[in-house]
Amino acid sequence: GFSVVRTAKMGTKDPRADAEKYLEQHNVRGLFKHLSTKVLFAKPEDPKAFLVQELKKIQECQQEQKPVPSMFEEKDLVAMFGMFDVTGCGKISSTQMEKAMHNLGIEDFAATSTEKADLNMFIGTARHELEKVALRLPPL
Repeated sequence: GFSVVRTAKMGTKDPRADAEKYLEQHNVRGLFKHLSTKVLFAKPEDPKAFLVQELKKIQECQQEQKPVPSMFEEKDLVAMFGMFDVTGCGKISSTQMEKAMHNLGIEDFAATSTEKADLNMFIGTARHELEKVALRLPPL
């Protein structure tokens, strides 16, 4: 009777599956990962006000159906490259490149070549990979 009709309206009979589908549809995990990373990176005096501003930026991106820009600026990428170019030769190995990408939050990066990367190659690769993992939210 009643419970069958009610279950049909709510979706599946498995509340966990419904919750998982909801989290996926709205990219809730990606949103929280983005927000926690931003607040930990910036360490603002007023985290609540900072998060409100960040949510406004995210909402603008969502309305325009654009990915949320990475928090890493060129100076951050240059600094990251410098951390791995310990000898100052201007190049880093593919292993160092993978570690640097991991430090930028790009967990599934695998170098496609054993060739050493210079700063321009590193910045280009980092921007490309950051764009791939950028926060995207479904249309409102």
